[in-house]
Amino acid sequence: MAVRVLIAHNSGITRDVIRHHFECGGCRVVAETGTVAQTIDIFRTTRPDVIMLDVGLRSATGIDGLSLFRTIRRESPATSIVTVSASQSPDDQRIYRREGALECVEEPFDSFALKRVWRRMSEVYPELKRTDEAASGR
Repeated sequence: MAVRVLIAHNSGITRDVIRHHFECGGCRVVAETGTVAQTIDIFRTTRPDVIMLDVGLRSATGIDGLSLFRTIRRESPATSIVTVSASQSPDDQRIYRREGALECVEEPFDSFALKRVWRRMSEVYPELKRTDEAASGR
């Protein structure tokens, strides 16, 4: 059974890149979202194994990335979350890791960052392809 992934990012181009890499590695992208409200709704509906979470997602209600992260962790502690951010400080990354993030990725990310995410995911989900080719989209 394929690892089920939700991609929550405000950029359609970035979602495309992430989707490509994950699908090449054998994951099934169950949904893509671009706002906090969409992410919460789709997360609750699909219950993915992994969420690639842009912690800078837009919210009309004022919910920030950390609050969204904590909501997901509280409702589904087994869901792996990889945070993605263009402006995450080392202190922010420490907070997310301490609270259970599988990995933290800074944007713009490159193939090395995606390989690092893939290695961490392969530790949790051994059914994933463990090759560098999968993580790099080859």
